[in-house]
Amino acid sequence: MSLSLHAGATVEEINRCAAAGDRILIAEYSTAYPTTLGIGMEYPHRIHVDDADVVYESDRTPVLIDDPPPDEVDRAIAEHAMTFVSDGCTLQTGIGSIPSVIAALVADGPGGDYGIHSEMFTTGLMRLHQAGKITNQKGHFDGYSITTFAAGTAELYEWLDGNTDVRFLPVDVVNSPEVIAGNRRMVTINGALALDLAGQVVADTIDGRQFSGLGGHEDFVSGPGLRLEDRSLLCLRSTATSNGETRSRIVAQHLPGAVISTPRHQVDVVITEHGIAELEGRTIRERARALASIAAPEFRDALVDAAETIPRV
Repeated sequence: MSLSLHAGATVEEINRCAAAGDRILIAEYSTAYPTTLGIGMEYPHRIHVDDADVVYESDRTPVLIDDPPPDEVDRAIAEHAMTFVSDGCTLQTGIGSIPSVIAALVADGPGGDYGIHSEMFTTGLMRLHQAGKITNQKGHFDGYSITTFAAGTAELYEWLDGNTDVRFLPVDVVNSPEVIAGNRRMVTINGALALDLAGQVVADTIDGRQFSGLGGHEDFVSGPGLRLEDRSLLCLRSTATSNGETRSRIVAQHLPGAVISTPRHQVDVVITEHGIAELEGRTIRERARALASIAAPEFRDALVDAAETIPRV
């Protein structure tokens, strides 16, 4: 039985349960889910029906995630990000309209010979395959797009069914920074909710409250830092609106109680609709000035002033 859309941290536990005589393994089966593949005997991405104690069929269907329609801000961010995507690079993208626009630009563009190594496999990454842009000669698991789970449209799930080009591997393999860095010219594209002038990233909480799972955020930010030719992009809109109030996503300092997702020393490139801040290799003061320069205009002057003294050194 294929493990279908998810090969996360549960794979090893499923196998341990199957091997243990004093535990019960219950498998739910639905023909609405695609049959997907792993690689060889090391990463089989399946269990034998005889290993399950109980197997029952349900009518569950996969959760559908449509790509939100992009606006001009999303397109501006995507255009900036495209300057880092070169022929032959290996791509990772997260969820959301910005990665979707980037994937569409790559699919429609003149480049090619790309690889895919991404925790999440999206409808946008499917479009790259359909456009004939993927060769996957990338250094690790050549010939295959590597992922640990997939989420997207009904078309994506139908396309994945029996597809030999995409392989599902456990999350500890896919998200290993060393494995990520071993791919040819890795370019990772992720989001953030807020950054301060030190470059500290908040990606999974809002006002100190949990908003989402951290997932592979830090893994795919830190992995490219192991090799000079790899790049990690954090893409975010410069502002957010809460209770009718517009806030800057780039702040001088995070408020007390903020939960840092990714430390400053791992951050490479930050992109808003107003430009690009390349942080790797810069001094603390240079990093702060670069981040202030891509803030929204209505907040920029105050942040430019703050960048001369924050962080304190």
